[in-house]
Amino acid sequence: MREGKHAVNGLLTFLIYGIFALFSLLLVVIGARVYKNIVSTGNENTEIRSSFSYVANKVRMSTRASGSVCIEEKDGLEVLVLASAVEGYETRIYYYDGALRELYQASEQPLSPGMGEKLMELSEFRIEETDTGHLVLYAADSKGDERSLHLYIEGESV
Repeated sequence: MREGKHAVNGLLTFLIYGIFALFSLLLVVIGARVYKNIVSTGNENTEIRSSFSYVANKVRMSTRASGSVCIEEKDGLEVLVLASAVEGYETRIYYYDGALRELYQASEQPLSPGMGEKLMELSEFRIEETDTGHLVLYAADSKGDERSLHLYIEGESV
């Protein structure tokens, strides 16, 4: 009878260790998923914030140097045109082929969207002008969550 009792005790001990191992494995899998989601969300937020900061700084630099910032439609694309300190040249910032792009070229040259330097990959990026002289930047991450930045240009109307 004692041998049967030891077998049952051994089986119960093994069962408890097995359950502990199973829950430990489950906890690791859940933790890995949570970590992956946190990193993914952090990367998307960083890309959007970086795109806003980049465009805002370029606009501020342009208004100090030449004072000229405008939004134009070129070849069906909405383009933020920033006049350069060098006469006859401009910086064009636009969204094309899933990325925010920048192109520095002569003002009279037509826009070649594929030639622009890829700054950041985003699922959407728009720039709008308000009646009060503000620029509103809109960007969306891969999940479609849209964020905006209102940019006031001191002493200038866009």
